[in-house]
Amino acid sequence: MAALAKILVPVLLGPTASGKSAIAQSVCERLGCDLLSCDSRQIYRHMDIGTAKPSPEDRARVRHWMVDVVDPGERYSAFAFARDACALIRERAAQGKRVMVCGGTGLYFQALCAGLGPQAPEDPALREKYKALAAAQGRQAVYNELLAVDPVTAAASHASNLQRNIRALEVYHATGTPLSELKKRAAGPEDIAFDVMVLSHDRETLYRRIDSRVDTMIEDGLLNEFHSLLRQGYDQRSPGLLCVGYREFFAFDRGEATLEQAVDKIKQDTRNYAKRQITWFRHQVLGREVVAAPCASETVMSQVKEFCGRLSGRFL
Repeated sequence: MAALAKILVPVLLGPTASGKSAIAQSVCERLGCDLLSCDSRQIYRHMDIGTAKPSPEDRARVRHWMVDVVDPGERYSAFAFARDACALIRERAAQGKRVMVCGGTGLYFQALCAGLGPQAPEDPALREKYKALAAAQGRQAVYNELLAVDPVTAAASHASNLQRNIRALEVYHATGTPLSELKKRAAGPEDIAFDVMVLSHDRETLYRRIDSRVDTMIEDGLLNEFHSLLRQGYDQRSPGLLCVGYREFFAFDRGEATLEQAVDKIKQDTRNYAKRQITWFRHQVLGREVVAAPCASETVMSQVKEFCGRLSGRFL
């Protein structure tokens, strides 16, 4: 029996502010690909500046998917991302269209390429219990509970990632099995082949890029965007506003921090996030490293062509 023909999907991953989106934009323009965002913040509508969404001009030149999917008050899981992204990839392939994945949310990509295992239902009462615990004793208290029942998932997370930690506890209490064990039972899509490249910077350069990008976001009106979201009725309980780049402004709004302190906190939180991304890519992703340099775009282009040409000439 002939082997199942696979849909070929090149992937460019990298930490925040590494320049991966610009490279993917260039590659997609030249190869005629769509671009599928693998970013847990760009899924939120009305959050454009702080999530570094592609400009209207970029979106006019290349069709972008998985951007502006839900409102900031809605929860959106890695499971939902994998489901929706796979459906899009298959739909576009059936129409003869290539799709390239680009982003930095490790859990989203893991769900997409390898699955997440059996899913557990949401438990609003348990969720509220842990939110109350975090409010009373701090996020570390919730993290400590996760550490006690699922140290593997806790090691891949952080005390500040309250939403993810609560979800892992929710899964454990619903199934009696740690999320890390459920993931071992996961299976990725058999009809899609992913070819992964990881964009790399030295740490000092990346941190300079992060600080510079945050300054640009402030100049472009990030604080105004935050206040616009508040006027629309979103608040600290809204999943979108738990994201880095937005949550830090609440202390400023309450008069507990100056604007300068809030901006510095965004920079620090973003650097910490990038550090965790780098660690995750290093230990969880089997991909070819692309060192960020003036020739990085050409390197990615060459690797995409080689991958598609090697496995299926019809994609060239």
